[in-house]
Amino acid sequence: MRKLAAFALVLFSCSNEDDFGLESTQFVFSEQKWELIQMTGNYKGSKTTGDDMAWQEYYVLNPAGTFEKSRTREEVVTVANGSFEVVEFENDTEHYLLLTFESGEELVGNCGDGVNELLVYKSATKISSTWQACDGPGLDYVLSKN
Repeated sequence: MRKLAAFALVLFSCSNEDDFGLESTQFVFSEQKWELIQMTGNYKGSKTTGDDMAWQEYYVLNPAGTFEKSRTREEVVTVANGSFEVVEFENDTEHYLLLTFESGEELVGNCGDGVNELLVYKSATKISSTWQACDGPGLDYVLSKN
């Protein structure tokens, strides 16, 4: 009986709910495409969507931990590549996607952190850039392919 109780304790302590809604994102099993759907500026009412945005952009996250970022601005397509990982920070309940660029550094949107870009998960199907924290645009993306 004691062994059964110990087994149950181990079983239940190993099972936990997905506290940030990412269980359906399946990083290990599928390619994901995240598309830019909204840009906001630093003043009230400065929200643009669709073709009204300054550029169109998407990320493709691959199961191998690599990504491609593509931006189309005035019919010019610029592509960047690199690696990514999901990260957490101490004393922070948010979960982040850390991108490290290996090419196309001109597409990095950050607060001066070299070749790294940080996105925050808002839900399992929405991520946002952290660039707005230092006067960059607010960029919101939705999962369009999983």
